[in-house]
Formats: sequence, C-alpha cells, structure tokens
Amino acid sequence: MAMTVMSNYNNVYESRYKNVTAKEETAQTTANSKQDSTSDYITKLAKLVPSVEFKVGNGFSTAKTGKTLTVNPKLIEKMKNDPEQEKETMELIKGVESMTKLVDGINKATGRTVVYRHSYIDENGKYCSISYTKKDDKLNAKLREKTKKNTEQLIEKSKEKITKKKEDLQKILEKKKTEKGNQKTDNIEEFINEKIANAENGIIYMNDKDMKSIMKAAEQNKQQNSFTANTMLNLKI
Repeated sequence: MAMTVMSNYNNVYESRYKNVTAKEETAQTTANSKQDSTSDYITKLAKLVPSVEFKVGNGFSTAKTGKTLTVNPKLIEKMKNDPEQEKETMELIKGVESMTKLVDGINKATGRTVVYRHSYIDENGKYCSISYTKKDDKLNAKLREKTKKNTEQLIEKSKEKITKKKEDLQKILEKKKTEKGNQKTDNIEEFINEKIANAENGIIYMNDKDMKSIMKAAEQNKQQNSFTANTMLNLKI
C-alpha cells in the first residue's frame, strides 16, 4: 500500500514539475522574443540616422568625441505601442539626420570642425543637443579667399532664385510674421550660422523648439527651391 501511495505521489510531482518547467520555458521564450523584437526595432531606428552613432539610454552619450543620438528606452516602448508617437519620433530622428548633414556642410564651407555633437530625445519625445565646434586654422589665406568666394556665389544664386519668385515668397514671409517664434527660421542656414556665431567657446546648445523650427524651415526651403542640405554638401573648398 505504501508503495502505491509513493507511486501516486511521484506521478503527481512529475506532472506538476513538467507543467512548471513548461511555463518557465514559455516565459523565457516570450522574453527572448520580446528582446529580439526590441533589438530589431532599435536597428530599424538606427538606419534612419546613419550619420551618427545611435544609442539607447537615459541621457547624453558619455563619449567625448564623435556624433551620437541617444533615445530614452521608455520612449522606444511607447513608440512600439503608439503609432502617433512612433510617427512623430521617427520624423524627429530623420530631422537629426538632415540637420547633421546640413550643419556639416556649413562647417565645411566656413572652415569649422566638429569636435563632438551629442543629441538626446527624452521619454516625452523632446529633443536637445550639445556640440562643440572649432575654427580650422589649417586653411591658408588663399583657400579662405576661395571658400569665401564660393560661398558668396552660392548666396548670390540663391538670391536670384528668390527674386524670381518674389511675389510667392512675399506671401510666405508675411504669413511667417504672424506665426509665433518663426522670425529666425526664414532661412535655415542663417539660423544655424547665427547659432554657431553666438556659441560661447564653440559650445552650441539646441532644444526641442530649435529642432522643430529647423525641420519646419527645411521643409519650407525645400518647397521654395532655396538652399538645401545637398547644396551645402556640394560646396567645393
């Protein structure tokens, strides 16, 4: 009789053990799948901004050099579950890529070098950045003069295009005057150059409002066939 009881006990124990093991394996599989899914999602986001190093974290990158964009992990989870948040943040990440190319082009044209540029998008989807640029003194007087001449030619060509569409542009400018906070974004290059020029010791700060203004101005300039990032990148020194 005792042997029968022991046998029944063993059968019950083995059954429960197998059930627990199966649940643990299922939970582990689910966790691994979620981890793989998040990893794939991060890789997808990183492809939107190939000009910088994409990271996930709770603040600016600690790297002292290079160009980085760090996104808060809580925001990434929100993006995976909220299509509107995903769309908005993806547009912002694309904006970082466009701004990076544009600023690099301007720096190249003006003889500046980026020591580092670190951007961060917090858990609420707000953008901020810090960068440090320095004047490149390796350019001799002849090259500086050539750079200045090329820049002036580009500006002159841009003015000619604007003149041809004077009436349309005048309407756009009048509309802009009524929009709060857009006075400095009529020309994206002028706005960025002003930021650089006013930088203290070469350190430039940008906040979410600055970034949104740049993205809006870039879209308006694109529609107006004015300066674009590709134009600046094609500048020959």
